[in-house]
Amino acid sequence: MIKLLAVGLWVCAVTLGSSYVMASINSAPSEEAEPNYFEGLDYRKTENITIPMIKDSAIRGYILARFVYTIDGKTVAQLKVPPDPFILDEAFRRLYTTDGFDFDEPTRFDLSSLTDGIRDAVNARYSEELVKEILVDQFDYIAKDDIRNGRQG
Repeated sequence: MIKLLAVGLWVCAVTLGSSYVMASINSAPSEEAEPNYFEGLDYRKTENITIPMIKDSAIRGYILARFVYTIDGKTVAQLKVPPDPFILDEAFRRLYTTDGFDFDEPTRFDLSSLTDGIRDAVNARYSEELVKEILVDQFDYIAKDDIRNGRQG
């Protein structure tokens, strides 16, 4: 009877000891991974924007655009005014005043200079590097002749 009780106590002690060791190993802090560029950044989409393209005192077509921007998540929570209206304002100003756009044969538009210029202007308004990057989510040109009854045709 005493042997059976001793074996039972031994089994309980070994079980508790092994459980403690496994719990200690699993809760040990792992090696921290190197932080990367995207850590802590939030991706936010702007609303759609429609910019009329005017030539010779007439509307020739419309640019439809939407942007995605990256911003530090902690910083954006503290902002009283989000950067969305500033991004859309800058995009509208830059696209509306574009010179040299061939409406009859639209070709490639320099999107990297557009997005870099928007980012730099928005950051200048905030007086700090707030917006890390601006990406193009949508960028379309629709000629006025292609629009019939509010639909692209």
